[in-house]
This record gives sequence, structure tokens and C-alpha cells, in this order.
Amino acid sequence: MWVVYLFISYLILALLAPTVWALWPIWRRARTVRQVTCPAFGASALVTVDPWYAVRRHALGNFELRVKNCTHWPECRDCGQDCLAQIGTAA
Repeated sequence: MWVVYLFISYLILALLAPTVWALWPIWRRARTVRQVTCPAFGASALVTVDPWYAVRRHALGNFELRVKNCTHWPECRDCGQDCLAQIGTAA
């Protein structure tokens, strides 16, 4: 029975390793703090993108981003996140 478990573990690892290898740079780039110009205030803001959301979306073929933290929050928490256009789709 251990041979079956070993074979299944090998298959999981064989599928998981290339996926992690491909998505690791997306996650690493999405973790960086970026300085953008806030369209609502017209001033600069420090924005952090949600890395797990970026990786999930990239894995599905959608290059959408979401702001995780911003220096103008909490007073402007429900903004349209238009500053993401300055970051681009490459994260």
C-alpha cells in the first residue's frame, strides 16, 4: 500500500512543482510596496497589492489586481482603486 501512496505523492509533487515555479515571481512582485498617485486625492500614496489574489487571478488567466493596503485608508477605503492602472498587469 505504501507504493500507492508514494506514487500519488510523486504525481502531486510533479503537478505542484511547476505551478509553484511559474507563480512564485508573481507573488514576489505583488508583495512590494508601490508609490502611486491617488486619482481621488491627487497626492502620492503607498499601495500594497494583495499577493494571494494576484496569484489566484494569474493562475486563472486573469491579470486583475486588488489593493490590500493604502496610506489613504481608512478615510478612502471604498475607492474605485483606479490607481491600479498605474501599477499595470505585470504586478
